[in-house]
Amino acid sequence: MAERFELRTRHQFAGLIERRNRWLLLKNEPTARSRFEQLVGPEWARQSHALEAGSEEALWLAEPLDPMRARQVQSHVAAADTLLRFAREKEFLCTDDLLALHGILLSGIHAAPKGFRKGDAKPLAPGHEPTDPELIAPVIDNALGWFRSDSFAEMHEVEKTALMLIKLADVQPFEEANGRALRLFSNFFLLKAGYSPAVIPANQASQYALAIQRALGFDTQPIIDLIASATERSLRWCLDEPPPPPKLNVLAG
Repeated sequence: MAERFELRTRHQFAGLIERRNRWLLLKNEPTARSRFEQLVGPEWARQSHALEAGSEEALWLAEPLDPMRARQVQSHVAAADTLLRFAREKEFLCTDDLLALHGILLSGIHAAPKGFRKGDAKPLAPGHEPTDPELIAPVIDNALGWFRSDSFAEMHEVEKTALMLIKLADVQPFEEANGRALRLFSNFFLLKAGYSPAVIPANQASQYALAIQRALGFDTQPIIDLIASATERSLRWCLDEPPPPPKLNVLAG
């Protein structure tokens, strides 16, 4: 079973693995390092906020940002720096790490409630039932325990990222900023393995929302594909490679 899975993984993610390996050879060069810092810093912050902003998407991508949005970007950058430290120092993440990242993400913005939510959460899709507040902590602990299992270790980091994101999104652990916090947190596996993070661009907001809804209905392939595409885009950014040409839709005659 493990050998068949590994062969499938190598084939499906061969392009990402090859780009990751090239990035590992270049990442300490000054220009490459600068591009990585820009990606993990303000670019990731702006895109992640804009992904959820609806009609205000352009305000997050504008230059310059207004003071409130600039503070929120700074908090996201600080949370991303903490995640990078986790990836360097930790083998696995725990519940306190999730709470710490969420707290940093909202620091300096307003007096947001600390800890997990105390009330009900809005469903993300028809039929979705977020975890009851009193069960959030044990459900998160159980999920993070599964992420240490041998079967989970066999997966590629793209799959690990997607499954962590979905398992935690199903819970909706916080009163606010669930999307931003959980996208950050789930990138731990990619960063630890030497990849750049999967920065999902704001112009894919509708695809992202649909992929989350499909995954909550047990169809995880769309979110895996989206994260793989975002990881490739980020690696191209770091390697200073041009994006691939758009795919053309061939209409049947």
